[in-house]
Amino acid sequence: MAQRNDLPVAQRGSAGRFVAGVVAVLIFISGIAATSAAYVDALLSSWNKSITGTLTVQIAGHAAAAGREADAAIAAARKLAAVARAEIVAPERVRDLLKPWLGDERLIADLPLPILIDIELATATPDAVASVSAAITAAAPGATVDDHRVWLNRVVDFAQGLGTIALALIALSVGALTLTVIFATRASLAEHAPVIEVLHLIGARDSYIANQYAWRSARHVLWGSAIGLVAFAPALGAIGWLARQIDTAILPRVDLPMSYWIGLASLPLLAATIAYIAAQMTVRGSLKAMV
Repeated sequence: MAQRNDLPVAQRGSAGRFVAGVVAVLIFISGIAATSAAYVDALLSSWNKSITGTLTVQIAGHAAAAGREADAAIAAARKLAAVARAEIVAPERVRDLLKPWLGDERLIADLPLPILIDIELATATPDAVASVSAAITAAAPGATVDDHRVWLNRVVDFAQGLGTIALALIALSVGALTLTVIFATRASLAEHAPVIEVLHLIGARDSYIANQYAWRSARHVLWGSAIGLVAFAPALGAIGWLARQIDTAILPRVDLPMSYWIGLASLPLLAATIAYIAAQMTVRGSLKAMV
C-alpha cells in the first residue's frame, strides 16, 4: 500500500532527480575514498605480518671476502637467544627479487650481487634488534643490517595521512548530502507554504508533515545511492584489475576485509537515514517559525 501524501510534490520531479543525482556523485566519491583507505590498510597489514621480527643483512664486495663475512655473521647471529633463524638467501631468489625492477635477465646475471642473509627474530623488541645488529656488525664489519620497521614506519605515516584524507572526503560528502537535503526541503516548504497552512488549519500536526517530507527525502537519497553504487561497481573492478597487473614481488595480493564490503553495502541505508533526520529537523524548525 502506497504511503499517503497530502503535499502536491511529485515523488520523482525535477527536485527529486536533482537530489538523487547529487547523492549518486557523493556516494561514488565516498566509495573511492573508502576503497583507497581499505586497500592501503590491508596492504600495510600484509606487510606488517610478513616483515615483523625479521632483519636482512647485506654483504657486498669480493666473493671470497663476502663469503667469509657471511659465515661470520651467521655464526654470530645463531649464538644469540633473540635469533630464531639465520640463513643465506639463495642467489636465484635474489635474482627473482630483482626481475620486476630490472626486467633484463642478462643484465641481472652481469651484476655483482651482494650476499643476503635472512634473519628471523624470536624477540622483535627494539632492544633485541639493536643487540642483534651490533653483534652482526662486530663479527662482519662489512655487513649492512636492514631493519624493515624503519621504512615500514614511514609508509605507515604516509598511509595514515591517506586515511585521514579519505575520512575527510567522506565527512565532506556527508556534509554535502545534509546541506542538499536541507536546501531542497526548505525550497519545497517555501513553494508549498499555502498548502501547509491549510493542513495546519484542518488539524495536521507538525510531525505528520515532517514525516511526509522526511520519507520523500529518504526515498530520493536511497535511489541516488543505488545509482552511485552501480556507477562505482565498474570503477571498483578497474581498481582490482590494475592491482592484479602489479607483480607480487612489488606489491603483494591483498583481500579487502569483510567490514569494507559491509560498509560499502550499507552506504545507501546510512545516506537515507541521514537524509531522513536532516529533513525532519529542517521541516520541524521551519514549521515552528511559520506558526
